[in-house]
Amino acid sequence: MIFKRLKLIFFFGICLSLLSCSYRKEKTSNFEVTFNPSMLEKISYQMVNQQIFTPKCISCHGDSGGVNLESYTAVVGHLAKIKQSALKEQSMPKSPYPKLTEQDLILLATWIQAGAPETALDGSSLPPIQIEPLKPTFKSIQQNILLKKCIVCHSAGNEAERVSLDSPEEMIDSPYGIITPGDPDESGLVLVTLPTARKRMPPPKSGLAALKPEEIEIVKQWIINGAKD
Repeated sequence: MIFKRLKLIFFFGICLSLLSCSYRKEKTSNFEVTFNPSMLEKISYQMVNQQIFTPKCISCHGDSGGVNLESYTAVVGHLAKIKQSALKEQSMPKSPYPKLTEQDLILLATWIQAGAPETALDGSSLPPIQIEPLKPTFKSIQQNILLKKCIVCHSAGNEAERVSLDSPEEMIDSPYGIITPGDPDESGLVLVTLPTARKRMPPPKSGLAALKPEEIEIVKQWIINGAKD
């Protein structure tokens, strides 16, 4: 038990290296953003959300505080900030996340120019995105949690590469007590994500959204089941 506790303490210490992650704040492109007049009648929040907000923004701008971009109402409420940071300064998304492409910038500028409509002015619509529910499997946890909120630093060549989250085997065999199969209460992967954690991960300073209670419960269930694939 003492050895497990020492491993967990060491795991917490290693994770603090995330606090030194470098995030891009400067302008990332000299591209002069213009809107597409031919798209003004067709563009909608649904289109922009599917191409930009959901895949490129929500991992940081969720419901953990700050600028929330999870809904149409929330996005419209922050439209001035979006226009300033994404279009004028072109400083969002922050490094090390990929910056918006020129096509993304034109799409966003066109939507704002059209008045940021929730639905297309010509009445057209896109088929809704089919979202797979989060499951207590490594594949589901990796796609919906680790890749969005952890791997940006916990991977080869990045700041916290020593704490690898690339596979169940690496986490179980890690000397840092990342996962103890069958025991989420002794698994660092769970302990550092709890709201009560003294040094919560992802660190608030990173801008990444904290894990939601339902996400933590799924991770716990996966560990209880043995932390297999």
